This record gives sequence, C-alpha cells and structure tokens, in this order.
Amino acid sequence: MKKGGVFFGGIFFLAGLVAFYFIVLSAVIDASRMQFWQATKAQLNSADVSSFQSRNDNGGYTTMYKLDIQYRYKVAGTDYFGNRAKIRNDNSTSDSSDAYTLLSKVNHEQSSQQSITVWYNPSNVNESIYDRTLDFQFLLMMTLFSSVFMAIGLGIISYSRPEKEEKPVNANPEKPWTTRSQWASPIIYSNAQMSVKYAWYFAIVSGLFFGMFSVALFGQNPIATIFSLLFLVVPLWLVIRARRIQKEWLYFKKVPLTLGTYPGLVGGKVKGSLTIPGQSSASEKCTVTLNCTKYWTERSGSKTESNQSIIYSKAQITIARPSLKGSNIDFSFDVPADKPQSSAPSKSYHKWTIAIKGNLSGFNFNREYEVPVFVTQESMSVADELQQKPLTSSEKSAMNKRLAVDVSLVKEEMTLHTPGSKDSLFIAGIGAIFFIIGISIATIGGSLFGLVFAAMSFVFLGLGTWGYGRNCKIKVKPDSLQVDVYFFSRPVKTVLLDKTEVDSIEAFSSSKEHTNGKQTSEKFCLRLLTNTGKRIDLGGDFNSMKNALHLKQRIEQLFEVVEPMASITESNAKL
Repeated sequence: MKKGGVFFGGIFFLAGLVAFYFIVLSAVIDASRMQFWQATKAQLNSADVSSFQSRNDNGGYTTMYKLDIQYRYKVAGTDYFGNRAKIRNDNSTSDSSDAYTLLSKVNHEQSSQQSITVWYNPSNVNESIYDRTLDFQFLLMMTLFSSVFMAIGLGIISYSRPEKEEKPVNANPEKPWTTRSQWASPIIYSNAQMSVKYAWYFAIVSGLFFGMFSVALFGQNPIATIFSLLFLVVPLWLVIRARRIQKEWLYFKKVPLTLGTYPGLVGGKVKGSLTIPGQSSASEKCTVTLNCTKYWTERSGSKTESNQSIIYSKAQITIARPSLKGSNIDFSFDVPADKPQSSAPSKSYHKWTIAIKGNLSGFNFNREYEVPVFVTQESMSVADELQQKPLTSSEKSAMNKRLAVDVSLVKEEMTLHTPGSKDSLFIAGIGAIFFIIGISIATIGGSLFGLVFAAMSFVFLGLGTWGYGRNCKIKVKPDSLQVDVYFFSRPVKTVLLDKTEVDSIEAFSSSKEHTNGKQTSEKFCLRLLTNTGKRIDLGGDFNSMKNALHLKQRIEQLFEVVEPMASITESNAKL
C-alpha cells in the first residue's frame, strides 16, 4: 500500500507537471520571447474557421473549432508566408465564438487597412505570428488544473511515505503496547498538529479545484458569472475551518493525556485524565467518547477497497475542574470483555481512541487520542463479568419470556424455545428487491438477463427465509439433551444426545449490522459441539455475549452436573 501509494502519487504529480509545462509555461516563454519581435504589414491571403469531430472518453463526439489563416509579409524586399494565428496555434476549442471572434478581427483589419499587422522573429524571419497576446484567463484555468494534479500527487506521496518509528528501549514483545513509541509510557499525545496540516491541505486542493471551474465560467454571461462565484463557497468555508483549527492549535498546543490504567483493559477499565490550558468556569462541560474502530481491506479482482466501522462506542459528559494550570478532565470507562484489543495496522485491525470535545476558554477543544487497550492478566473474562455483575431480575425475566424458558425441578429438566434470526429478514428483503428488478427487466426489456437476475434472487430469498424461520425447541435433562429443529412450525429434524456425546456448548457472535460506518447491532447465539466434531446451532439471538453466556451456564448446570437431586434443586433455585 505504501509503495504503491508513492508510485501512484508520483504519476499524478508528473502528469500535472507535464501539463503545466506544455500548456502554461511554454506559452508564457513564447510570449516573452515574442515581445522582442518586430511588427510589419502583411496581406491576408485566406482566413476561415475549420471544424472537426473529436471523440470523447464516453464514446460521444464534440465539435472542435480552429482558425486557419494564410498571410504574406515582406522583410528586406523578400516575401515570406505565415500561417500562425496565435501563440497556441495548434489549440482548438469547443467554443466556436473564440475562433469566429478572431476571424472577424482579422477580416475587419484587412478590409479597413488593406493589410494586417503581424510580428516576425528578427533572428528567423520565416517565423511569424498574427496575435502574440496571451489568454490569461485560459492560462490561469490551466495553471489551477495542473496544480490540482500536482497537489493531489504530493498529498498521496506524503501520506504513503513510510514512517520511521524507533523501537522503544523498554519494548517487551509480551507486552505489545510497549513496542510502539507513542505508547511507550502512559502519557499519550494526539494528532492535533497533523490535523492542522490536513485542514490546510484540503482547503488548498479545494481552492485549486473549484477555482478552476470558477475561472472558466467567470465573465461568459451574468448567470455563468454568478455560478463562478458560487463555486468559491466550498473552498472559502474550508479556509475558514482551517484557520479555526489552526487558531485552536496555537492556543492549546500539545495537551498530553495520562492513562490511569496502563494499558487500558479489555474486560476492565480505560481511565485517565488531562489538563487543558486556559481558565474555565465550573459549569463548562466536555464530552469524552471511547471508540473502538475496525479497519479492514477488501480486494475484488484488481480493485482494493478500504473500510472502517465503529464497533463499540461509549460517551460520558464530564465537568471541567478549574485549576492553576487549566481545566482538569477525568474519565473512566468499563470495557466489555468480549471486545477486541488494539492491534497494529494491517489488512484487518482494531484501533481504540479517546475523543474529547468541549467549548473551553472560548475555544472549541477537539482532540482525539489513540490509546492502548489490551487483554492482560488483570482483564476479566465474560464469565468473570457475569459472576461479578449477574443479570438483573428484570433481565432474566425478559430472557425467560422471550425464549419460553421453563425449569421443572420435579422432572429435572429445562425446556426453551430459541427463535429464528430477525436479521435474516434483511437478506430476504434484498432477494425480494432483486426478484422485482429482474422480473421488471425481463418484462419491459424482454431480456433473458432479467430472468437470470430474478433466478439469482432465490438464493437470497432462501437464505433469508431459512434464517428467519429456523427455530429450535431444546429439552435439557441431567443425562441427555434433545434439540428439535423447526422451519416455522414444521419439524425438520430431531437430535438426541446423551452426556457422553456432547463435547461442549459455546457462545459466539452470529451477526453484525453496520450503518453509516458504525456497528448498530451484534447478535450472539449458542452452538453445541459433539465429540465427533458435529456442530448444531441452537440459536438464541442474544443482544450480548453476557446474556448468551448466562443461558449457556444454566444449560450446563443442569446437563453437566452429576449430583444428587438436592444439589440440582439448589442450583436451579439460584437461577
């Protein structure tokens, strides 16, 4: 990615540089050289506007126009002929008015003065031109055009350039957070200074890009001139934004964050504090947000696409405490044990950040810190969390009602009914849309492709309907476990296992939903593993791993415990 980025950025930069040289710089050099040429009278032999069709990239055609001129001039008694109308004589345009305006000027000069004025090179009399002036509007537009390519190329090169990071002296491979220089101590710095550079970079690139269209439209007609001014709204806003970000940086400078737990713990806490320079009142508030973002790269053929999604987010509002050095901000978050730990950038990795926003001392403080969050010996597992903070009575009651859990102490059995996955309705919905589109194409356009497209939709319809309709009725006894699988109300199969055939029951993440770059939901289910390696999904559609683990433990308490009836009764009474 890094090497490819440098190469790709280099191509962009060179393309802009070549365009600037041949279109802008060469024309300026020619114009400068022609200022020393001498004027003489010439006779116009012919002048006309020629046109031709130019093929576009999209397969269409555009009519291009160019002034063709022939004239004769005399120097030191010798006749010479010329055909150069302007500096960029080989440049044609889709705007016919430019060519016809120059044609009208040439004809009017010839008819009114019985000659035209041309300029010739004293060092090479054969070299001459009719109009040696420059179209400054065109040159400015092309300067902006080529600058856009060069600026984008430099940006890609700068971003892709490999960073040289020295390995900390106290690096310990068994403690991965110590192997990165930014995490070598509990004191963490943000990338606010880099944000200033990014803000100005995007402001400059947008100014070049939209300025190019603004210059092209300006002066053509009143409506075009109004639109040319509107094109400057976006870059103007970005410049104001960049100035604001720079002003904030110059006021606050570097504001280090000190972690109270180093590193932050998965299945534990992420807590810390920072002191923001400047005076603040006791009523000023800040929003502190802990985010875990997943980054991953997908490759399809020759196309590589980078994605990111916030899979965990927790926010809290804190009050800034005034002190002699500034405003003190404290925060503390509990991180669920089932969340991933920090990982180094790769094709798939996770990054934990602390974002702090607030209006302090009349300035908008907005900093983001990448913090280390890892699983250590101090971390709690989901089972530890469940033991320390069991489900509340209302949570247990809601689960029992949803899954129709029934525990019979007399029969020494527990029955439950796990429903199908509601998330599968989304897949079925996609299949229904594909089916409608395919049938519409086949009906309206009479295309066989429509029928093929509609037939493919049955794959999504089938998977979605099966996922939603599949449900299980589970009966657990001390020595056996029976799973009746249904498709809606129709029996599909029955699996009866005794204790010796069951290896384990595990809770796992079954589905995730993402909306606008943020994970909106994650579902968990139970799975039974047999000694022969067979897997039987028991369903559940739980909202958290903690809930899934709770039901797993309830099943194991009845199914795995080989104890007298009194012990089983006591265990179930606790549930």
